[in-house]
Amino acid sequence: MSTDRYANILDDLTEYVSVRLLGEENAADLTANTPLLELGVLNSIETARLLAYIRETFGVRISPVAMTTSNFRDLESIAGLVAVGAVEERA
Repeated sequence: MSTDRYANILDDLTEYVSVRLLGEENAADLTANTPLLELGVLNSIETARLLAYIRETFGVRISPVAMTTSNFRDLESIAGLVAVGAVEERA
């Protein structure tokens, strides 16, 4: 996986969570390691919206097998999952 590709995915996901899920005023402390599940940022509805965003933006479908708490614990984990998926989907 390209470091640039991963960084771009992480930036896009961070912006999505900042603007769409938290609201920019609440996103000041958001980092790549903020525990999204633990803090309740990602619930079932927001996770479904995030999956739709990932599919539309990156062309990656996350398989049900990959829908684990460890893969969605923070933005870093999600970006890694998408980056690997992006390589597999477009190969």
